[in-house]
Amino acid sequence: MIGSTRRRTTGRNCSSGRGSSNKDDRSVLNSGDGSPTLRFMRLLFALPVTFLSACTPPPAPQVTTWHKDVAPIIERKCASCHEPGNIAPFSLRTLADWKAVEPLALDAIRTGRMPPFPGKQSCAEYAPTQALGADQREVIERWIAEGSLEGAQADFVPLPGAVDRLTRVDISLPMKEAFTPTQSPDEYRCFLIDWPYDVPKYITGYELRPGIKAMVHHADIFFLNPTVVAEWERRDAAEAGPGWECYSIPIGQEGSWIGTYVPGNRGVDFPEGTGLKVPVGAKIYVQVHYNTLNGEVGPDVSTLDLRLEDKVRRQAGVQAVSDPSWITQRTMGIPANQKDVTHRFDIDATMFASIINQNFVDGRPLKLYATTMHLHQLGQSAKLEILRADGTTTCGVDIPKWDFHWQLAYTLKEPIVINPGDQLSVSCTWDNTAANQPVINGQRVVPRDRNWGARTQDEMCVAGIYVTQ
Repeated sequence: MIGSTRRRTTGRNCSSGRGSSNKDDRSVLNSGDGSPTLRFMRLLFALPVTFLSACTPPPAPQVTTWHKDVAPIIERKCASCHEPGNIAPFSLRTLADWKAVEPLALDAIRTGRMPPFPGKQSCAEYAPTQALGADQREVIERWIAEGSLEGAQADFVPLPGAVDRLTRVDISLPMKEAFTPTQSPDEYRCFLIDWPYDVPKYITGYELRPGIKAMVHHADIFFLNPTVVAEWERRDAAEAGPGWECYSIPIGQEGSWIGTYVPGNRGVDFPEGTGLKVPVGAKIYVQVHYNTLNGEVGPDVSTLDLRLEDKVRRQAGVQAVSDPSWITQRTMGIPANQKDVTHRFDIDATMFASIINQNFVDGRPLKLYATTMHLHQLGQSAKLEILRADGTTTCGVDIPKWDFHWQLAYTLKEPIVINPGDQLSVSCTWDNTAANQPVINGQRVVPRDRNWGARTQDEMCVAGIYVTQ
C-alpha cells in the first residue's frame, strides 16, 4: 500500500532519482483498491513525499561569525563610545579593532564592567539599555569557541528594535563661543544659550553633541525660568571668557533639568505624548565637566539638538530631589575613614507637585517615567524607591556599586504611579576610607570629613525624576 511504499523507500540511494523499484510501482497500480484513476492519484501524491523524506539532506549547522552575529551586538551596544575620536580608549568598529584588544574586551564583558549599566536590572523593567543580555553574551562566547570566524560582510544586519536616540531635530543651539579648558585634569564650565522663541514650546527630546567628544566627561542641561535669568547672566558676566566656572544647578522653580549627556549617549525622545514646557524669555543653561586626560584638547563648541512640539497631551516636569537640610544646614556629614555611611530622604512628592511643574496640582498622583542618581567620587551605592502607604515597596533604580564616571538615566518600560501618601525615598551610601579616595596629580587624597557641596571633592545625593500628572 502507499504507506508500505513510503517505508520501503526511506533511506534509499537518491542518485537514481527514484524512491522505489518498478515492481513496487506496479504493485500499487494494480492493487484492487478502487478505480485505476484513484490508484494513480494515490501514487502521484505519495511519490513526492517519498522522495522528499528519503533525499532531503539534513540542514547545515549554523556557524557563528563576526559580521552576522557579533558585529550587530558590538555596533549597538559598544560602538557609540568605542569609535575613533570618542572618549573610549580604543575603537571596536571592525574585526581588526576587536582582535587588537580582545583580551581586554572579553574581560570587561565577562566581568560586567562593559557595556556600562550600573543599575540592578532586577529592580525594575527598563526601556532598551546598553546592557548586554545573557543571550548576547552567549553569542560572543560561542563565536570565540568556534574559532572567531569573520564571515561575509553582506551578512551584517542591525539588531532589531529602535535605536535609543533622538529621532528628529527641530532646532540646533550651539554654544555662543568656543571654549578651551585651562585647568587639568578637570574643569567645570557653565554656558548660557539664548532661547529663540517668542511663543511657548515643548521639548520632547534632546541630544547634546560635544565638539570634542574625548574631552567632555559629562554635561547637565537645563532651562532657566525668566524670573532668574538676570541673576545667572550676572554670574556669566562676572568672569572673562566664554561661560564661567560653576558648580551649582537651578533648584525648584528656578528652572528645569532637561537631561544629561554621558559618553555614548546618542540622544533620546521623551515618553510619547509628554514634554517640558519652556516659557518665553527662558535661557538654556549647560554645565559641562571637561576632562583633559583622554586625548585631544582644544576649543569645544558643543551643540544642543532639540525635538519640539507646539502642544503635548501631558506636560512633564523634571525635578532634582534632595533633602533641603543637606544643602542649607549641612546635615549630610560623611566622617573621614568611615564606610557604609548612609543618608536618606523621604518625601510625599505629590504634596509638592506644583514645585515640579507650576501647572501640576498638589495632592494628585504622579507618574514616574525615568530617573537618575547623582553622587560624587566617594559614592558607594544609591537607590530610589517608592515606599507605598500599604507597606509595600516599588523600586525605581538601585545602583549597588556607584561609579562616578557612569551617571546614566534609567527610563522605565512602564511608568510607576506615585499616589498621595506614598513616599519617594532617596538614599545614598559613601565610602570615605583611605582606599576609596581619588587620585589627584598622582597622589591619593588623604581622607577628611565630607559634606554636601557642588565641587567634585565635596559630595552630593540627588535623584532626578521625570514625571507627569
